[in-house]
Amino acid sequence: MDLRRKLLEAESGEDRDEARLQLMRELHPQLGVPVGVAGERLQQLIAEVRARGQPHLLRLWQLWLQELLLARRIILVRSHLLVAELIAEGQPEPSVEALNLLLTLLKATPKEKLSVFWPRLSALTQVKDIEAALLLLQCQEHVLAELEESPEEGSHTRNLANSLIQLHFEGCFLEEQQQQLPRLLAHSLQLLQKLLTRQPDYAAQRVPELMGLVQCYLQFGAEGEATTTLVKPRKLPPAQQSAAYGGQEQDASDSQQSRSCGRKNKVRKMRSLAKQRQQAAVSEPPDPLLLLGHQDYGCLTGDSGENCPPSDSDQQQAEESKHLRQLQAKVRISALHLLGSLTNQLPRRSLYGYWHVLFPDGGDSGGGRHLLLLGQRDTNSRCRALALQLGTQLLYGSKAFLSQACSRGPSNFTPFAVSLASSVLAAYRTLSSILEREFAPPVLTQCLKCLAVLVQATPFDQLEMGFVYEFVGHVKKLVKSEDPPVAVSALLVMEMLVGTSKMTPEIASSVGLAPSQRNLEQITQEEDYQELCDSEVELEEEEEQSAGRNSVKPAVKPVPPSIPRNSWLLRQVLRYLEGPGTPTTVRLECFQVLQAMATHVGLLRGHQARLARVISGGLSDPAADVKLYAARCLDSVGYQLGRLLPEASEKELQLSFWLRLLPATYAAYDGAGFPLKCALCDALSNMGAFSFERLSDGERTALLAFLSGCASDDHEETLVRGAALRAMAVYVLHPSLKTDLGFVENAAELTLRIIGDAQLAVRIKAAWALGNISDALIAACLQTERVSGELLRRLIQAATKSCGEHDKVRANAVRALGNLLQILQLQNSRENGEQMQLAMAKLLDCVRSSGNAKVKWNACHAIGNLVRHRAFFASGQLAGILFPALSQLVVHNANFKVRTNAAGVLLQVEQRQDLGAHFPLVWRSLLEALERSNALDSFEEYNHRDALQQQLCLAIAHLLQLARSSDLPAMRESLEEDRLEEVRATWRRVAFRIVPEQSAPLFTCSPRLEQRLQAEVSTQQRCALAFITSTLRLEP
Repeated sequence: MDLRRKLLEAESGEDRDEARLQLMRELHPQLGVPVGVAGERLQQLIAEVRARGQPHLLRLWQLWLQELLLARRIILVRSHLLVAELIAEGQPEPSVEALNLLLTLLKATPKEKLSVFWPRLSALTQVKDIEAALLLLQCQEHVLAELEESPEEGSHTRNLANSLIQLHFEGCFLEEQQQQLPRLLAHSLQLLQKLLTRQPDYAAQRVPELMGLVQCYLQFGAEGEATTTLVKPRKLPPAQQSAAYGGQEQDASDSQQSRSCGRKNKVRKMRSLAKQRQQAAVSEPPDPLLLLGHQDYGCLTGDSGENCPPSDSDQQQAEESKHLRQLQAKVRISALHLLGSLTNQLPRRSLYGYWHVLFPDGGDSGGGRHLLLLGQRDTNSRCRALALQLGTQLLYGSKAFLSQACSRGPSNFTPFAVSLASSVLAAYRTLSSILEREFAPPVLTQCLKCLAVLVQATPFDQLEMGFVYEFVGHVKKLVKSEDPPVAVSALLVMEMLVGTSKMTPEIASSVGLAPSQRNLEQITQEEDYQELCDSEVELEEEEEQSAGRNSVKPAVKPVPPSIPRNSWLLRQVLRYLEGPGTPTTVRLECFQVLQAMATHVGLLRGHQARLARVISGGLSDPAADVKLYAARCLDSVGYQLGRLLPEASEKELQLSFWLRLLPATYAAYDGAGFPLKCALCDALSNMGAFSFERLSDGERTALLAFLSGCASDDHEETLVRGAALRAMAVYVLHPSLKTDLGFVENAAELTLRIIGDAQLAVRIKAAWALGNISDALIAACLQTERVSGELLRRLIQAATKSCGEHDKVRANAVRALGNLLQILQLQNSRENGEQMQLAMAKLLDCVRSSGNAKVKWNACHAIGNLVRHRAFFASGQLAGILFPALSQLVVHNANFKVRTNAAGVLLQVEQRQDLGAHFPLVWRSLLEALERSNALDSFEEYNHRDALQQQLCLAIAHLLQLARSSDLPAMRESLEEDRLEEVRATWRRVAFRIVPEQSAPLFTCSPRLEQRLQAEVSTQQRCALAFITSTLRLEP
C-alpha cells in the first residue's frame, strides 16, 4: 500500500514513536480480517500528531485512515470521539483530507450521536479551499438530515443559513476553476433549501436575499457556452406594483399590433399535424440553441456532422463540454428547488411583490430571467420542465390577483391593471412559443399544465382579443398527440378554456360554439371572429374510421347528423371515446372536457345521440375510474340539458338520450363501489321534468322502483341511500308525482330512516330531501288531500331536531319545518299544540342566534308563511321574540338577502294587534334600515341593494296602512330625525324604478293617508298625518 509505505517512512524518522508504529502494525491485517480499534486511540493519535506541528504527517494519517475505513479493513468503535477531535474548537481551518475523513466518520456514526456535532459543524463556514468547502457542505447536509427539531437546533440552523447567504453575496469562489464551482454552488443551494424547509419563519425574514440568489442562478450557464460570466447575487426587494410594470406599455402594444389578431371574414382552416411539421421543416431552419438542448434526450439535431467522424480530441472536448453543461444545469435545478421551497412557505401576497421577477413583464426584449423564459430557452430538458412546473405552482391560486388585469386604461400613464395585463399576454406568448418549438414530451406536458392553470386564472373579458387563437391552434395539434400525457394535458387546457364562466366571442369561435347558442353580452359581427376548423384531411380520416366501424357492424342505426367542422374539440373528444384503443387517462380527461362543455350547453345540443353512446360505453368500461367519470359526466350533461326546454327538433333526441342511458345506468350500478353508485343516483336526479314526464308508465315505474330500492336497502352504504333519496326528492316536484300523496309519503318515510345518520353528508341530503317533500305535501294538501297525522308529527319532530344541527342541515330543516307547520295549520289540527309551539320557537331561535346567512333567510321565509295564519299569534310569547329579532336583523345584519327576507315577514302581518307594543320598534327599525341600505360595507351586496330597498319601502307602506291614529305622532317623531331626506329620496327612487305591478302600494300610500285626514282625529294626530303624507307624496 503506497499510503502505508509513505506513512511508515514518515514515522521512521528521527522522532519516531513506537506506539504509533505499533498501531500501524495492528491496523494492517495480514489475513484480510477487519481489525477492531477504539475511537479513543485514534483520537489520541490525531491529537498528538497535531500537537507536534507536523501537518504532512497528519495528512498522511488522515488519508490512510480514510482508506482503511472505506475498504472496511478496520472496525471503528465509538467513532464519535474521533469526529469530536477533527472538529474541535481552536483548530485551524480543516483540510480536504480531514473533511474527507470527517464525512466518512459521520456516515458511520450512530444517528443519536450526530446532534452533538451540529453546533460546531454549523459554525464551520469560512473555508477558503473550494474542495474543502464542498466537503464541508456535504458533512453539514448529512448531519442536518438526522437532526430532530428543537429551539437550540433552530438557532444554529439560522446561523448556518445566514453564513451560506453571505458566502454567495460575497462571491468568495467566483474566481475558482469551472469544474468545482458548479458543484459548490449546487450543494450550497440544496443545503440552503433544506435549512429553509426546517425553518419556515426564516424564509419570510430573508425573502429579498433569497430571491436575489434565485434570480442570479436561474441563468447560470443556461446559454450553452463553455465559459460563463459569473456575477454576484444582489438583494432583490419587492417592487411597488405600479412601478414594477412601468414603461412597458408601448413595447407591449407594439408587439400586439404587429401580430395578427385573427379578425378575418373567412374561416380559418387548420392544416393537419403532418403537413404542419413537414412545411415547418422545409421553411424554417432549426434553432441551434434548441437543438443543443435536445442532445440531453437524444433528439436528432440535423447538424451533427454524420459524414465527418470526429477526432479523439474533438470527442474528448465534446465530452468535457457536455459534463460542464450538466454541472451548470444542476445549479439551475438547485435554484429552482430553492424557489419551490419559498413558494410553499411564503404567503401568496409576498410572492406577488416579485411577479416581475418570476414572470414576463410584457416587454419584447426577452432579457428577463423569468421562469417561462427558462422553460423556453434552457438547454437542459429537465430544467425546462422544472421551470414550467414551478410556474404552474406559482400561478395556481392567483385568480384573485390576475382578475385585476385589464388591457383598457388611460393613455397618459400606465396603471397597474394595464401592466399586469401586458404581463399575462406576454406569458401567453411565451407558452405559445414553447408549444410551437418544443418536442420533448415531459416539457410539453409541463408547459400545457402551466397553460391550463393560467387559462383558469385569466379574466378573458378584460383583455384584448387575439391571444386565444395563438395557443388554441397549438393545443389543437397536441390534443391529437400519440403521447398520452401530452394529449391529456392538452385536453386539460381546453377543459379550463371551455369551463370559463364569461365566454368571450374569441373563445366561443375557437371551440366551435354556434353563434345562435352563445350567451355573450355583446356580439356585433359574428364573421369578425375566425373559427378553428378541422381540415379536409382530418375529416376524411374520420369518415374512413366511421365507415370502418359501420362495415364491421352493418346493423347500426342511421348515423346522426355530423358535427360541424368548427366543433373540432367535441369531434376529437368523441373520437377518443369511441376509439377502442384509447388510453384510460385520455378517456378520463375526455369525460372531464365534456363536463366542462356542458356549462355551455350549446356546444352539445343536437348531439345527444353520440353523447349517449359514449357515456353508455364509459359506464360499461372495465376500468372503475372510467365508469365513475362517465357517471359524473352524465350528471353534468343531464343537468344542463334538463334545465333547457328543448326545441321541437330536439324533443326526440332528449328523450332517446335518457332511454339509452337508463339501462346502462342500472347495469353499472350492480357490483359498483359506493362512489359510483352515488354518482349514478345523482345523475338520475338530473333527468328533468320534460324527459321524465314523457317516459312510458313502465319505464317510469321501473325508475322509481330502482331509486326506492336503493334508498330503502338497509345493507347499502348510507351515502348511496342518501343520493337515491335526493333523486326521489327531485322527482316529487315533477307534475305527475307532486300530487301523488302515496309516493310523497313513501319518500318521507325513507327520509325519516336516514335523517339521523352519523355522517354529515347523509344528513345534509336527507334535510334537503325533507324540504322538497314538504313542498310536495303542501301541494297535496291544497288538492284536498290529507296528510297522515302520525307521519306529520314525526316529520315535524325530525325537522325540529335538525334545526339544531350543522348549518348546512339547518338551512334546509328550517325550510321544511316552516312548510310542515303550515300544513298543520291548513289541516286545522288541534292536537300536538305543544309540539307546534316548540317548533315555532326553534324557528325563531334560528332567526336570532344562527350565524349562517342561508339559515336566517330560510327561517325568515318559513316564518313569513306562518304569520299569515292567526294560530301563530295565539301565544303572545312568540310575537315578543319575533319582532325584536326581525328589527335587529333588518337593520344590522351584514347580508342584504337576510335583511330583505326579514322585511318580507313584516309584509305578511295582517292585523295591527299582532304587532302589539312592538309597532314603534318595528317602524323605527324600517326607517333606520332604509337609511343604512345606502351604506355598503361590502361591494358584494351591491346587486342585492335594490331588492332590499324595494322590500323596505313596501313594508313601510304596509305599516302605514295598519297604523292606528294613536301611532301617528310617534311615527312622525321617528321620521323627523336625521334620516328624513335620506328616506324621502330612497322612497322616490324605489317608486319610480320598480315595475308598475309592484309599485301600487307606494303610489297609493299618500292618497290613502289623505283620506284619513277626513276622519275624526286630534290636532296632533292630524299634523303628524299631514307631515307623513307630504314626505311620502310622489309627484311626477
